[in-house]
Amino acid sequence: MTPRVRRFTDVAALTEAAFAFVAERAMEAVAARGRFSLALSGGGTPLPLYAALAARGLGIAWNDALMFFGDERLVPWDDPENTFGAVRRVLFDKITAPAANIRPMPVQLTPPEAAGAAYEAEVRAALGRPGEAVPRFDLILLGMGPDGHTASLFPGSPVLGETKRLVAAAPPPTTAKPAVARLTFTLPLLNAARRVAFLVTAKGKETPLDKALAGPDPTVPASLVQPENGVDWFVAEG
Repeated sequence: MTPRVRRFTDVAALTEAAFAFVAERAMEAVAARGRFSLALSGGGTPLPLYAALAARGLGIAWNDALMFFGDERLVPWDDPENTFGAVRRVLFDKITAPAANIRPMPVQLTPPEAAGAAYEAEVRAALGRPGEAVPRFDLILLGMGPDGHTASLFPGSPVLGETKRLVAAAPPPTTAKPAVARLTFTLPLLNAARRVAFLVTAKGKETPLDKALAGPDPTVPASLVQPENGVDWFVAEG
């Protein structure tokens, strides 16, 4: 399916459009299934969106929103490099969502493979439905790095070939920092989502962005995210 691409002059304009998109998906999900399951992305680009959600809400009760993470760096939650910690400061600390609705990855569990298995079990328990081999998030938010990675799926990573595990341990990347081990959603889980949205700043990423929009390319992991309903790209040019 051809990706749906929206281009904006800056991150502020991207944030406004992404906010409306997320709120619409939330209201659709609650109307259809009684709750909204969302997987959050790390990095700097989505932080203004999370701040907007904290200030303005989702258009649904936070009790009806179940929030997971698409990947995480295996550092403590209070480490500056931890994604959950960054999102907590701009979003979770400012809303009244039940603690049970906020699902950080279990970075405290060792080895990483056990942490990945535990988080996969958590996803399956929360979202699994009869007849579905892979749970389906209502919306997964993703970013893309200059090397074309998304979540913690990096070029050349063995995790790209994963077909059974839905959450996997990933070795420290050689093409991005920090060089620490990660947990990440795998392609089977990403591609099962009802909707997927990439939030990307184009500067410095022009080549991988062009490749990702052109179709699946094994050297650009972001291009391998190909859910049934297609992908929505929100791209800030400035």
